[in-house]
Amino acid sequence: MYKNLVMKSIKDIFDNYESIGRAILIPTILLLILNFASTSFTPVDQRFSIASIFFVFLSILVDIVILISVHRILILGDESVPKWGIQKFEQREFNFFLKYLTVAIVFIVFVVLVTALFQAIGISIFASIFLTLLVGAIYLSRVSLVFPAIAVDTKMSFKESFEYTKEFKLLVFITVVIFPVLFSVVIGGFYTLIITALASSISSHLSLLMVLLNVAISVFLVSALSNTYIYISETLSQQHPRQDDNYEEERDEEDEDDIVDENKDKE
Repeated sequence: MYKNLVMKSIKDIFDNYESIGRAILIPTILLLILNFASTSFTPVDQRFSIASIFFVFLSILVDIVILISVHRILILGDESVPKWGIQKFEQREFNFFLKYLTVAIVFIVFVVLVTALFQAIGISIFASIFLTLLVGAIYLSRVSLVFPAIAVDTKMSFKESFEYTKEFKLLVFITVVIFPVLFSVVIGGFYTLIITALASSISSHLSLLMVLLNVAISVFLVSALSNTYIYISETLSQQHPRQDDNYEEERDEEDEDDIVDENKDKE
């Protein structure tokens, strides 16, 4: 099952590369411009500036548009987004951003506090960070279904995501954490070395290629999450028929009873 989901995640990218490519083309160009602007407005002797923070914030918003576009294409089909992708930041995108920000803040606060707690009771810094990241990753995988849900206009809270994934803990951990980490380390690490070498030997502007690499990695990670969301949704719908269906069945039974009663009255 795990292997099939991972392979399907990769296959879906190649099957939909044209529609995905068109949908993320404009946002990717914007990311390149924002990255270049951030670098240009940051002094050489500083790692960041107020201007660079502003451009990073805008980049996050553009990233969210890319994530939502890919989720919708893989879950709902290429007709679910305009030909050249989503070009407006509306309520759906804003909700996605709020959930994204909430998860990021909770994750960072959790890692800092728990790492400090582990160190206070005598656990080494390396072990503290490892254990904290492990627990944080489990939490992240359990709440991750909210993102594809929001992308396809389905309401889902963090609590509901926990409920949906309680029977699929290992599955979401492997597809949402293990696979993305391995993919990023192997593929991302290899191309990062190449891009770094090119930037140092030819031109520092080639570091912009990192933006393209990050977009490519994000697309594959979104595909893994989308396929996990589809699998869990379909499995749960088979195990637990929708309340709407039950409601219709109850209405049909009530109608049949009414007909029987009417016939008895006529007799």
